[in-house]
Amino acid sequence: MQPIISFLTFAVAASLVCAQETNSNRPAPSPHPAIELKRVPPSVDTKTIPPLLQQYDFGAQIQALQQPQGLVPPPGTPPQFASSNTDLNTAIVPKNYHPKTDVPLTPTAVEAVQVSERWRAGMNPPIPGPDGRVMYSFGAGLPTVVCAPLRVCVIELQPGEKILGVPHIGDSVRWNISPAMYGSGAEETQIIVLKPQTSGLDTNLLITTDRRAYYIRLISKPDDYVARVAFSYPDGDENHKWDQQIAAEQAAPKRINRPVEAPAVMIGVERLNFDYKVRGGNEHIRPLRVFDDGSKTFIQMPADMQHREAPALVVLGNDGKGEMANYRIQQQMYIVDRLFDRAELILGAGKKADKVEITRGKPKG
Repeated sequence: MQPIISFLTFAVAASLVCAQETNSNRPAPSPHPAIELKRVPPSVDTKTIPPLLQQYDFGAQIQALQQPQGLVPPPGTPPQFASSNTDLNTAIVPKNYHPKTDVPLTPTAVEAVQVSERWRAGMNPPIPGPDGRVMYSFGAGLPTVVCAPLRVCVIELQPGEKILGVPHIGDSVRWNISPAMYGSGAEETQIIVLKPQTSGLDTNLLITTDRRAYYIRLISKPDDYVARVAFSYPDGDENHKWDQQIAAEQAAPKRINRPVEAPAVMIGVERLNFDYKVRGGNEHIRPLRVFDDGSKTFIQMPADMQHREAPALVVLGNDGKGEMANYRIQQQMYIVDRLFDRAELILGAGKKADKVEITRGKPKG
């Protein structure tokens, strides 16, 4: 081991001395031709060098270290990648390769994008609901939830509706989203709690449930926010409980001599008020007649409505804005649990929506 250390020490010292003498003793340029001087390396007793070290060319390694510019590729040289089938000096990246930053759309794709944009930009006017809720008509357009930092905004689902999986949000870094619920049994309502970390955010949210999928736009403002957002369901899902109740009553065993109760519309016929005016709409959504018994309003629709999409009923207040009203549909009859002066039946969304206006007259004596 001692001869190896001695030889390495000698080789490093000799290279340093040669480099120093080369820089310090370099002759100044002269008009006479330079005399080539050959340096005679010091004699080394090769018998004292182990056979393993004799295999290495230490002179070539020292020369490479004295010329490091040979190890750096010139500017503009493409990166070289080594593999089992290519040489280090062979470039794998093809020449004149430019990655695409955009892809042209076909006419079909352009039309699809325009249809989606029209739906997102379509009017889905919210209406006030109970307990400070802002009610959107599900499926009529893109609902928007506006929230602010340091505020909690919630999205309420239909009672009894169950969330499937984790909601998908476009910006999961700057939006905090968590589940919550209230109620129990059939009235258990699941909600989504939203909190933005900063203002000026614009993203979207997808919630999948056992009944439908919600696609919602989320916006954060410095101060403006909507505390509670819920939905009305014109597709008839609100009447699912009524259908279950009717089916349960029909399946229950009938008692002998059970008194038959007369329908509500047959009680107090003398108090019925038929003084209603109907304007607008087509023959499929225009009511056949509208009347009330002093406490409830009944809207009789065409018979083919059972095989068509049912329009949503919106009661108009004194200011002309829509108000939510509790109503149910039994076969072709809307039963509204209140009286109103003006209301609208709306099918569709935006400017292309079909609307029927219903106006109540003054009751008799």
